[in-house]
Amino acid sequence: MILHRKQITLLLGLIALLAACGQPEKQDNGQQPPRFVETAQAKPADYRETVFATGKLSLEEEAKLSFKTGGVIRQAFVSEGQSVRKGQLLAELALDEISAQAQQARLGQQQAEIGVENARLGLRLAERDYQNALGLFRDSVATLEQLQNAEVQLDNARNQLAAAQKAVAMGVEQVQVADFNLKYSRITAPADGVILKKLAEANELVGPGTPVFFFGSREKARVVRVNITDKDIIKLRLGNEAELHFDAYPGETFRGTVREIASMADPYTGTYEVEVEVAPTDKTLLSGFIASVEVVTNITPELVEIPIDALLGANVLKGEVFVVEDGKAVKAPVEIYKVEGDKLLIQRGLDSADRVITSGVGYLEDQQPVMISQK
Repeated sequence: MILHRKQITLLLGLIALLAACGQPEKQDNGQQPPRFVETAQAKPADYRETVFATGKLSLEEEAKLSFKTGGVIRQAFVSEGQSVRKGQLLAELALDEISAQAQQARLGQQQAEIGVENARLGLRLAERDYQNALGLFRDSVATLEQLQNAEVQLDNARNQLAAAQKAVAMGVEQVQVADFNLKYSRITAPADGVILKKLAEANELVGPGTPVFFFGSREKARVVRVNITDKDIIKLRLGNEAELHFDAYPGETFRGTVREIASMADPYTGTYEVEVEVAPTDKTLLSGFIASVEVVTNITPELVEIPIDALLGANVLKGEVFVVEDGKAVKAPVEIYKVEGDKLLIQRGLDSADRVITSGVGYLEDQQPVMISQK
């Protein structure tokens, strides 16, 4: 197609006009015209540091119940998962041998008591002989040797009585030991609770101290024990509130309180055990449930909150935003503490008097004039 000179001139003029429309119009001082932007006021953040952990639910008081003495289990009266009352008989050993030992201890005590009575009679006889020998010696009828022999017999009788009395005391202790062994040849519930695990059955031979039941007390609270790193343990205090979430109850939140904090690390894991007490609830919570725990600490760092749309760019925890100063967009470096949903928590670089630009930040230049939209 052939274009005339006049058409070419018209086309070039049109292109120049379009280019001029596409470029920002310069003001007389050479600056770009103000750009309309939206802003938000930076404000102090109401934030408390949170520590996250996972642990297993258990009863605060759990114990392995066993017999003090070994023997054959005669009968176990409960099963796993059964609720029991304080003092309820749970299991007992075959008591023939233990009862015989208790009876033997009582017979030994009775023999020791008879020995005391015989020693008292011997002492009375020795005292009488000594008094007779003393009178005869004063009358020059008995010799000094005879008096001394009577005195020796008196001392011996006193020693015999003391020995017999010690034998009685020993017999009493043996009876107490036998009764104690007899008592702990039965297992009774130490409190209202539940049998978490049954570890032995009737007719099994068990040794002293061998666990027979794993028992949990219902008189104590339910707790979740979690392991915390040294970085987080210094943030926790007794009484800190906690939120707990169990897989068995999706979407539900349970309340808790920190009640114990270990003062030394586990030598194997290097972590610190923290015990969180679960607040009373009508929900069924069974030992072994896995819980996600969020502990809200007392640490409240001084932070400033801004919308995440204000962020111009970031590298790890370093970022940049535009703030409005004297009608201009001024680029400000900031240190990001944390992202909370659609909010940024800023640790350094801003204060609550600043207004940050939240829209159009990608098209702004540093020191460019701006006008705040009234939307």
